[in-house]
Amino acid sequence: MKRGKKIKLGLRLKLYLMIIVPLIIVAVLTMFITQILIKDAALSTMQYNNQNLAKNTIANLNLAAIEKLGTSKNPEQLQEYRDLRDQLTMLRQETGSLYIYLFNYVDGKWFYTVDGAAWDDEDYSKYGDEFEFSSGIAPEVLSEQMVTTDVATDPTWGELFSTFSPIKDPSGKTVGYLGIDISASAVNTVYSSTLKQAYQMVIPVFTIVLLIAVLCAMAFIRRMLRQVGEIKTSMENVTKGDLTVQSKRITGDQLGDISDLNNAMVAHITDMITNIQNSSHTLQESSQYISKVSEGTLRQTEELSRAIHEIATGSTQQAQQTDEAVQHSERLGQIIDEVGSYVDRFGDTARQLTEVREQVTQEHQRLLTQGKQNVQQMQHMQLMSRTLAEQSQQAANVSGQVQSIVKQTQILALNASIEASRAGEAGKGFAVVASEMRSLAQQSEDSIREIDMILGSFVEQINSMSGQFDTTMQSADRQESQITECMETFEQVSQVSEEVHGLAVNLADRTAHMQNIRHEVEEQLSYIASATEETSAMTEEVSASAQEQEQSVTELSTISQNLTTLSSQLQTLTNKFIV
Repeated sequence: MKRGKKIKLGLRLKLYLMIIVPLIIVAVLTMFITQILIKDAALSTMQYNNQNLAKNTIANLNLAAIEKLGTSKNPEQLQEYRDLRDQLTMLRQETGSLYIYLFNYVDGKWFYTVDGAAWDDEDYSKYGDEFEFSSGIAPEVLSEQMVTTDVATDPTWGELFSTFSPIKDPSGKTVGYLGIDISASAVNTVYSSTLKQAYQMVIPVFTIVLLIAVLCAMAFIRRMLRQVGEIKTSMENVTKGDLTVQSKRITGDQLGDISDLNNAMVAHITDMITNIQNSSHTLQESSQYISKVSEGTLRQTEELSRAIHEIATGSTQQAQQTDEAVQHSERLGQIIDEVGSYVDRFGDTARQLTEVREQVTQEHQRLLTQGKQNVQQMQHMQLMSRTLAEQSQQAANVSGQVQSIVKQTQILALNASIEASRAGEAGKGFAVVASEMRSLAQQSEDSIREIDMILGSFVEQINSMSGQFDTTMQSADRQESQITECMETFEQVSQVSEEVHGLAVNLADRTAHMQNIRHEVEEQLSYIASATEETSAMTEEVSASAQEQEQSVTELSTISQNLTTLSSQLQTLTNKFIV
């Protein structure tokens, strides 16, 4: 079974119903209240007239006759009783009252005294017949005040109301009571007549008021719906992404204020979209620049790694050569010891010494050449360390620029979050974009901080390595000087070998001197070996730092690519709006 379609009421019909239905309800309530008020007014008027009738009747009664009835044993036989009954009967007929009678209260009992019924009425109330009051009326009557009851239903007479009034003599003594019963039909007659007159006056007036209210409502609703239509059209265009259409203000009430607020909101969203577009373009350019800088830094890091690897290789070779030099120095010491031990065999030893001199000369020449090469490598390494220090400073400057861009991105993300919160439901998409921008900016800031720390450590290590290079160069200079001195000494030894006999004593002295020089050379070579080992360890540390820097630069490049992608997505989203 298909469910019926739900009927949707338009805003115009709803507004008409909101105005007309209450007016109809007010009209119904007015008619109902008018009936009640007219009925109450008719009853009040009849009660008031009945009270006046009671007052006038009491004023025309013969008080002496009433007092005489109270003292007579057979009051109905008195002429005064007949006169009073005729008077009450005539008054009942003239006024159209239902029943008029006199009664009294003696010894806690109420009883009739004079009945205003017709003489031929066999059911009239005789003198002394008991009279019953309701429990609520009797105390008021005994208080000697005029009492008028509301409409009540009597089994015999139907609906009626009564007025009871005390009868007092000139001295103020109560000699009896007067009762007048009026049929409620008289009230209904007055009520019907008055109600008809009221309807003849109220219905046209209310109809005119209703027509005027409907016309005013129609004019008001038409103006209001025009304003609502303007706002709706503007919001539909905004929903489609067109921010160039504004709503026209028609009314001067809250709807007009809403129209102005809608225009202000559209203008604000337009400014925000424009700012986001500009910022996304700037962000895209910045991310591209960061990507280029990170690529350049990565290439420099790779070159630095290769240079450090070459330095480590050269340091290893230098350590091996130093070990060989120590071994040669030991051999030289052995030769010198042999020269000192076998002075007597100096001739043969001179020949061997010449050969050893030539061999040592070659080795020292090779050591001298290798030392110069080491000095050149050290100078090259020192130049490279300075270049690395400058490049690290440039990287630190670039890192500062990136840090400034990240801060601008954070500020932009914060502004976008504020504008999105102001935009409410329409700004939820911008709030997500702003949150992603803030997260990426925070990641960039952390990566830049790590890069700054790595660069600082790298610069410190390069400076320390530069100091070690200076020390090594000084040691190499001393080694070169000592090797030169050794070569000069071996030249002297060559001369001594030619003058064997005459210079034997000098040869011994020279041998001792050479022994001392050998010890110094061994010490210098040991120092060079330790310096080489330190240099190798430092190059390993610098290589590890370079690898860490390479990883950081790779992460920075990835972040830059993410920023580029995010800026492209942001640009795509903002291009959907027409500003």
